[in-house]
Amino acid sequence: MSRTSVSDSVRLFGIRHHGPGSARSLVAALDEWQPQIVLVEGPSGSESLISFLLDPAVETPVAMLEYALETPRLASYYPLAEFSPELQAFRWAAAHEVPVTFMDLPSATMLALNVIGKPNSDAMEQIATAAGFDDGEDWWEHLVEHRSNAHELFAGIDTLMCALREESSEDATEDEDANEDANEDDDRRKVTDAEFNELREAHMRRTIRAALAEGHERIAVVCGAWHVPALKVLQPSKPDDALLKGLPKLKFGSTIVPWTYERLTFASGYGAGARSPAFYDLIWKSEPQDISTSWLLSVARLMREEDLDASPASVIEAVRLADALASLRGRPKPGLRELRDAANSVLIRDAVVWNLIGKRLIVGERMGHVPDSIPMIPLQANLTALQKRLRMKVSDVEQTLELDLRNATDLERSQLLHRLALLNVDWGIPLRATGKRGTFHEHWLLRWTPERTIALIEASIHGNTVESAATGCAIANASEAETLAEIARLVEHVLEAELSGAIEAAVSKLQAVSAVTADVADLASALPPLAAVVRYGSVRGTRSDLVVPVLDAIFTRLCLGLPPACHSLDEAAARVMAERISAISSVVSLFGDPAKTDLWLDALRIIADQHGGHRLVQGKAERVRFDLGVIEGDQLAIRLGQEASSGATAQETAMFVEGLLDGAGTILLHQAPLLAAVDAWVTDLDTETVDEILPLIRRTFSLFTKPERRQIGERLTGGISVQVQESEIDEARANRVLPVIRQILGLTNV
Repeated sequence: MSRTSVSDSVRLFGIRHHGPGSARSLVAALDEWQPQIVLVEGPSGSESLISFLLDPAVETPVAMLEYALETPRLASYYPLAEFSPELQAFRWAAAHEVPVTFMDLPSATMLALNVIGKPNSDAMEQIATAAGFDDGEDWWEHLVEHRSNAHELFAGIDTLMCALREESSEDATEDEDANEDANEDDDRRKVTDAEFNELREAHMRRTIRAALAEGHERIAVVCGAWHVPALKVLQPSKPDDALLKGLPKLKFGSTIVPWTYERLTFASGYGAGARSPAFYDLIWKSEPQDISTSWLLSVARLMREEDLDASPASVIEAVRLADALASLRGRPKPGLRELRDAANSVLIRDAVVWNLIGKRLIVGERMGHVPDSIPMIPLQANLTALQKRLRMKVSDVEQTLELDLRNATDLERSQLLHRLALLNVDWGIPLRATGKRGTFHEHWLLRWTPERTIALIEASIHGNTVESAATGCAIANASEAETLAEIARLVEHVLEAELSGAIEAAVSKLQAVSAVTADVADLASALPPLAAVVRYGSVRGTRSDLVVPVLDAIFTRLCLGLPPACHSLDEAAARVMAERISAISSVVSLFGDPAKTDLWLDALRIIADQHGGHRLVQGKAERVRFDLGVIEGDQLAIRLGQEASSGATAQETAMFVEGLLDGAGTILLHQAPLLAAVDAWVTDLDTETVDEILPLIRRTFSLFTKPERRQIGERLTGGISVQVQESEIDEARANRVLPVIRQILGLTNV
């Protein structure tokens, strides 16, 4: 089979996808070669995105986003930073009025393939180790990213990659065989990573042939260094055409989205990540001779912000040490490894500072920006407009937002966050607002990540605005909900989000499900969200009145059904039931309704007195009745005495005590009869029984605070502190053991 060399008309520039040295060398090579067309590794057919990337208002890092229209969760990101060679190739081509074409597989095909396995990088790591480097990234940084002269760089990369691919071919085959059964649940066409690379490189060769056929005499090919050997020689097109024939396709959409330096450290899109984006940004922006000084000055500045000493003399010493380390290690200039070692020796002695340095000066906290002029899906555009109108800053750094629901703007912000939560776009996580201000206040923890964009695209099937999409999603969820607790939580969310279009559907489903639900657990789980709606509905101005009849019916049925459900429980079920009783009681306190309180107290009395009930649950029922003020401490003491003398085992009585004392320890401090009854019961136990139930007693009292336990002890001892009698030490016997201890601890020479 004849093959055609492309070396005369085509130059291959093997780059690292997020490499400042690669980008600098590429620009220099393009200036020298002056190509008539530039072919870049990227999804074919998505060239329209390049003009958006060149918009002066775009702030990197950003990512090209390609997603399947029918299943947006199938998506690919192609991140680009200022120092990405692809972005610099786009800018060079635009400045020289040279066309740019993507040459990788189209996104329609990539999204339709389910790639099994992962690229093999052992060969790269082995050669880095042989060269005396910690890992492949450290080696590549030294080899490429710090280079100032790129004259022979790409020829060297060509030779190196040919050797690496030959070395790693057998290992890659073994890895793919081991992963051939992965992802069985995905119905897309399955291909191994090796097969996927073959398809991609076949399409790249096809694109090169097309450029040659158009008559271009100088063609620049910008691709990942790994692909260079496969593109050096063009075999006849027939094998590639056969390989690419009949590949599946999905309808897809594309846009540009903000990215972050943190996300740039992950492998995505091109299959490559940058371990130190902030440091690479410094390499790109600085002259080679200024990198060490600039980075170490940034370290010193960060330390001063943390009120730590970092003098100019220390920075100078660290710069000199970094240069010396580079010389000793045979490197032309210090890399990140040398700079970290120098800073660690001279400037930093605190692990916390290293964490900050890693976050700010190595990885970085930068987030890109995409202007409104970039086409967005309607739902995304609507959200952007709402964020701007409500002055809600979008950031990948966690920030706390405090809202006063009496303020109209804050109420709208709350509604927006609740609507997004219904759409599974979790921009904000609700935090508990404590204190007197909690009724009218909400606290949220906000953080936007690129994954939220995909979630937003997925949610667009429900509507083109946040309100209409959340309404559609809520109606769909209501139709699918099966349990009362599930639909009750949905009603709460719908009212919090002020979705008038979904309220009727959600409440109707709530009424239908509640009418046929007899399960106590489901009824109890539905109670708290509905009670919160009724209790705080006036704060948010919601239609909570729609829920009141359903809530009343659920509460009544729960009070009637709970006592029978407390019969014949094992210990595990009893503990769940005790927690359920506490939760229901907390809800009853929200009602402020004497009729509901009386109904609840009747249910508790039945539970506390019923035969065949679990002692833990009965103790909890008595404690709740005490907390609600219907029985006194001396009555609890009498009940405990009855339990201890009724023929119940010590284990059963201990369970009753655990349920009775669950909660604040002040009950024993302020109820002397109960404290005396508990003390008398424990004192009367024999040694064997104490050993048996000690874990239960210890667990019960461990829930009290330290001051409560101390005061209880003082009450029982009459305020006399118990002194521990120190026993005398036999020094002669101890000295005989010391030599063995020294040997065990490695102190034989001491």
